[in-house]
Amino acid sequence: MEAAFGAGVSAVRFEGEPAWCKRYGGARRTWRLKALDRVARVLDLAPLRPPPHPVGTEACETEIRRLAELAAQGVRVPRVLARGADHLVLSDIGPTLASRLRGAAPAEAARLFRQAAGAIAGVHRQAGYLGQPLARNIAIDDAGRVGFLDFEEDPAQVMSLCDAQVRDWLLFVSGTARHLPQGGGAVADLLRPTLADAPAPIREGIAAAASRLGFLSWLGGVGGRRGAGLGKAIATLRGAVPMWILALALLGLGADYLHDGEIEIVEIIEQWID
Repeated sequence: MEAAFGAGVSAVRFEGEPAWCKRYGGARRTWRLKALDRVARVLDLAPLRPPPHPVGTEACETEIRRLAELAAQGVRVPRVLARGADHLVLSDIGPTLASRLRGAAPAEAARLFRQAAGAIAGVHRQAGYLGQPLARNIAIDDAGRVGFLDFEEDPAQVMSLCDAQVRDWLLFVSGTARHLPQGGGAVADLLRPTLADAPAPIREGIAAAASRLGFLSWLGGVGGRRGAGLGKAIATLRGAVPMWILALALLGLGADYLHDGEIEIVEIIEQWID
């Protein structure tokens, strides 16, 4: 792991082994959560409704609970080595996917991406969900074991299991595609075999979200690095599900619209992959 996966995280040693101390402070970001929830409701995107953002002891307890739930499902997550009222000491489970993708050759990047996608699918087969499987919250050690980080929020508080699993794929692609040297179409090719085995409601949920967020594709040319990342993610999602599913999703969409001048919605949506 690396300290970048959270502002309140620092490297420590615990009983002679590398570990991480995670502190749960900060503000509750109430206004931002309300803005995100409003955007998700306007676009009819239940999987992108923001869960509550607890702080302090509440956030600590949420992370302990989620770590225990996932560990019981056989998911590789950090072990809790020690705890305090507002902090945990967590075991190290390897470098993050984000760090391994930096400067990786296309073939290596593709291999790592497929490994991570396969691990997410494995969590879902166990009726589990992750919440924030961004590249910085996925660890892949030298033995190729994939693990997951950052569970102080719980999407199940505001959405169904199906929506939480769709959310995993949306955030995984949105938070990882920008790190890959491949274009959106090539990333879709990497993802398609994994999604082909996903249950139909998951694929349909991804298709619906990709359709509703299709207006963001133009960001690839005008939105800078982060905008390009969002545009690439949308292209990936649209290309990773069968065309007939995408067509059904398009037929089921209403006339979603934005009021004139509300271009700040783009900045709000970018918070999902911050």
